[in-house]
Order: sequence, then structure tokens, then C-alpha cells
Amino acid sequence: MKKHLILTLAASLAAVLPSKALDLYITGSTAFRANVTTACSNLFDSPIINYYGGTSATGGDGKAYPKAAQWVMSGTVSNTISALGQTPLTIHALFTGSIQGIQTVEAGTKLLFLAADGVTTLTNTPTIAFSDASSSVTPYPVSGTAYYAEEKVAVQPFVFAKSIIGGVMNNVTNITSGEAQFMIKSGRINLSAFTGNTADHGTYVYTAERTKDSGTRLTFFKEEGFPYNQNISTYVLDLNTADSTTYGTWFKPTTNYVVGPVGNGGANLNWGNGYVGGGDIATALATNLSGNMAVGALSISDAKSIGTTANWAQVIAYNGVWPTVAGPGIAGNTGTNDFTPILTGKYSFWGYEVVVYPTVDPSTISSDQNLTAAELGNGRTPGTILGVLDVLGSGGTPALGSLEHEIWASEPTGATAIRISDMSASRSAPGGTITP
Repeated sequence: MKKHLILTLAASLAAVLPSKALDLYITGSTAFRANVTTACSNLFDSPIINYYGGTSATGGDGKAYPKAAQWVMSGTVSNTISALGQTPLTIHALFTGSIQGIQTVEAGTKLLFLAADGVTTLTNTPTIAFSDASSSVTPYPVSGTAYYAEEKVAVQPFVFAKSIIGGVMNNVTNITSGEAQFMIKSGRINLSAFTGNTADHGTYVYTAERTKDSGTRLTFFKEEGFPYNQNISTYVLDLNTADSTTYGTWFKPTTNYVVGPVGNGGANLNWGNGYVGGGDIATALATNLSGNMAVGALSISDAKSIGTTANWAQVIAYNGVWPTVAGPGIAGNTGTNDFTPILTGKYSFWGYEVVVYPTVDPSTISSDQNLTAAELGNGRTPGTILGVLDVLGSGGTPALGSLEHEIWASEPTGATAIRISDMSASRSAPGGTITP
């Protein structure tokens, strides 16, 4: 009888005690971070406890929600994530870059995430990574691993944007593949390539280039037919007057130098020269300094607001084609982005956004993970975390908490990604042949 009472009491206590909280650690794409952040916030029931922050020490930046590179959310998830029941979930995010994200997930590299209080940090391996480029074109393909897979979640549009100074830069309204290829290899190009004026020969337009962990950079390279490890010359905008005297310009060539948060024990220094994030390029292009003549490849999200100018005011055409039907009218657009040129294959600078995730219990890979594979799931398993977040629909109103819902809900004010179900065109990999 006593044993029966003890077992009954133990069962009763188990029924009323709160379940152990679970944790999801996200890393990867800086270009897609705002989309992920907004979608994740919709995974929770109200109230949601959100902390946003980020420091150079951890790899975050000072961007505001929802573009913060580092944040943490806690709460009870929606009942659409039935695999968790009422178990509290905390999502920790640190967006370091697409390629670095894939590498750190597969290698089990520990990063400094924000703890649930939003102030202290904790050292943990990431669970999943979002990437602007398929792992198949990186040095870290999931096809070569035993425990990971990837799936497409959206289409990521990219654009070319120019610095805000006006003047001679007003003549830079289009960039061709030939010009882009030259700028990748040389880091700069004569202004005369854009103006056709021989007097502009010897005046340079510089390439604002990302570090090698950038999915934007890799998609740019693949678009122009270059490999991941293409040798390039890199210049960065440098406001040091002494340097500008030395180089005769505000741009200086770089070796082992990055612009943006170094973070996580100097990890970003391991990815070569250049700008750490798309936001760092946008900041450089927005510097109103005579001689700041530069063009950079950016996600359409990072290119939206450069300086104090109107939305997408610095975007230029690529091979004579614009990413939306508004054409040059995309500058100042405050409404829907009609991406028909991308949907139909006429504008080629885009790629699939993917997520890399474990296919086994994450705890069997890293002891600091507490989710099971049945709780994490994938886009094809309803009721799991990824089964809600990554689920793909076929049009209509997507499920709340999904990335597709975030994209759909943002369309009236200018979506910065495209639902895969909206695409008529397709391609096998970044830079690959587009099939209408």
C-alpha cells in the first residue's frame, strides 16, 4: 500500500511540476535575420519575453529589432507545435553569416549566445543555421555528413547598391556581368566603365565586399561564374586621414582586416578580408564623404534603407534588369514589391534560402543540446518546431509562425523575400541555369 501511495504521489507531482525548458540555438544568415526573427516571434503564445542586444565581443551588432544580429526569446510555444506540448522554449540567435553558420553547426563549434535574461552570455553549440546559399556550393556540404540535412525555405533576392554621394555616382545606374566580374577580381573599376567618358579613366569605383563566410558574397561569386575561393583584391572605406593621404583615396587595400563585429574570440578574422555583415556595407555606402564611390552586393533587405534616403534609393539595375516591376521606381517604394522579374527568371541575382539542421537527436551530437529530433523535426513533420517554422505551402494564407507567413504578411509594405510557391522560375544552385 505504501509503495502504491508513493508511486501515486510521484505521478501527481510529475503532472503539476513544470517541464524542463528546451532551447533552440540559431545561427547563420545575416541577410535573412529579420525574416527569421519575426517568424520566430510568432511561434510563441502571448506573453512573449524578448530580449535584444548584441556586442562586438559576441559577434552581434547594434541593429534594432527585428534586424538585431543577436537576441533571445522565451515563452510557451503555440499549440501548433504539438511536439512540445506546454514545455517552455527559449530561442537563442546569433547571426554570424551563412557559410560560417553552416560550418559551426556541422563542426559543433561553440559560440557566445545570449542567455534567457538577455544580459549574460552562455557558451553553446548552435542547433541550426540559415544560409543564403546551398551547402552544396560551400566547403561544408551536408551531403558529406552523417547527421545533417538541409531544406529550402524561401527565395532571397539580391541587388547592387551604390554609395549616396550623388555627383558622378548619379551616372552609375546599371552594372553588367562584365563589370561585376572585373570588380570582384580587382576590387575596383574605372568610373569610365559606367560613364563612357575617357576623362573618368583613373577615377575608381570600389567594390564593398563581404568576408568569405557571407552567403551574399558566395551567391554573387556564383552568379558571375567564380568559385568560393576566388582570389580577389579587397578595399574598405577608411576614414583615417593619414591612410587616405598614403593611398590617395578614402579606400585602402586590406590584409587580415574586417569591418564589423569581430566576435567570438576573433572568429570573423578567420574568414578573410572585408565587411562582416550586409549592414556594415550599407553603413559604408551611407557615409556622405566626397570620394566615397562604391558599389556593393546586398540582400534586398540590407539595401532597403541606406543612409537617410528613401527605400531602395541606392539600388541599381543588373544587366539592364531591375528586381521588381517598378524598375527605377523601386527608389522610394513604400508598398508591395512585385518581384515578377525574379519569379519569371528575367532577373537572375537571387538564390534559395536554406536551413541546415540535425537529423538525429541534437544531444547525441553535442551534450549542450536538449531538443530531440522529434521535437525539432523538419519542414515535412507537422507539429515540430521546423514543421511550423519551415513548412512550405502552395499559396493562400500561410500558417502563423512560419517563414512563409512572415513573408506573406510583409508583402503590402515591401517583402524582402519570396515564397517558393510564388516562383515560376527555378534553379539547382546559386548561379545555376534558370529554368522558367
